[in-house]
Amino acid sequence: MDIQKQKHLPFSLILCTVLGLTACQKEAIETANQNTNQKNGQQAIELIAEDIVQIKTGSLADKSPFTGTIQAVSQTSVQSQVSATAMQVTAEIGQSISKGQVLVRLNNQDNNARLAQANANLAATQAQAELNRSLVERKRRLWQQGFISKLEYEQSQVEYRAQAEQIKAEQANVNIAEKAAQDTVIRSPINGVITNRQVEQGQTISVGQTLFEIVDPSNLELKASLAVSEAYKLFVGQNIEFRLQGDTTLYPAKVTRVSPVADQASRNITFFARPTAQAPLHIGTFVEGSIIRNNNQQASGQIIPLNAIRHIDTAPFVWVIRDNKLLKVKVDVMQKQSADQLAIVRGLQNNDLVSLIDFKHDDINQTVSIKSQTAQTTANK
Repeated sequence: MDIQKQKHLPFSLILCTVLGLTACQKEAIETANQNTNQKNGQQAIELIAEDIVQIKTGSLADKSPFTGTIQAVSQTSVQSQVSATAMQVTAEIGQSISKGQVLVRLNNQDNNARLAQANANLAATQAQAELNRSLVERKRRLWQQGFISKLEYEQSQVEYRAQAEQIKAEQANVNIAEKAAQDTVIRSPINGVITNRQVEQGQTISVGQTLFEIVDPSNLELKASLAVSEAYKLFVGQNIEFRLQGDTTLYPAKVTRVSPVADQASRNITFFARPTAQAPLHIGTFVEGSIIRNNNQQASGQIIPLNAIRHIDTAPFVWVIRDNKLLKVKVDVMQKQSADQLAIVRGLQNNDLVSLIDFKHDDINQTVSIKSQTAQTTANK
């Protein structure tokens, strides 16, 4: 009996082993087939509407991007012409002022004294000159009557002319003293708004010290820079468009001035422009825009986003969905526009859907399904 059990035991083990190997082999084959089916594109690639764009046809304007700021056309710094103490300050930051309005009154006690002294010297010189004139006239009659020599008469003429020149010198001193006295009352040279104040009552002011900065907010312009390589597109009257920081609205403008010298650090050309339409401009606002160059030889073709083109500088191609299949299509890039991030290409079919998503070579010919925005929102919930 023990001998028979020993004979049948190996056969049972062998049978179980064979059945186990067969099941494992079947599972491995099914897994391999499933991977092969996925690789052959039997499982669709899912995209959302934001991942694809439709092809447009047309032409692109030749645009060159730039950045800049809004500044006032009329702006000035008010400086002191004399050394004195500020007795009264009548303007504040943000205050609107008119041309000629008093901003600061300085202590002018010394200047008034100098002016009084200059006027006194001038009066004395004028009186002496008038006396010399009378002497000249008297000596002329005496010379004609033979009572004095001609030399004495000519000497009186010289003294009178010297006194007349002294009057001019004293008048110049009076003018200087008057100017110094007037400089102690500092007035605004333009209409505008105070943007900076650097003087307080009782403060000692030195010659050349900046007291106020004033801008005219009613007359603004755009100051921007463009790369030297694009400078040939700049000329007075050139059309441009710009948008303000935080605003998507495009506003038109025209170039009014162009600097003839490039900045040594940035190698950019500075230019100025005036808006041709009403815009909510504020001094110091950052702007970005484009130089619009009219070009009668503009390229036309299929317009797609610039970032949808792969290997644009070597062998450009795009991923497209055609007949629900993912394809890799080579294209010819005819024009690039960095301002709007668009490009004109050739080689696509007008009903192709261009993918913004990059794929691998193994994804070619895969089936593509595009989820709608509604379906995506529902799935997220």
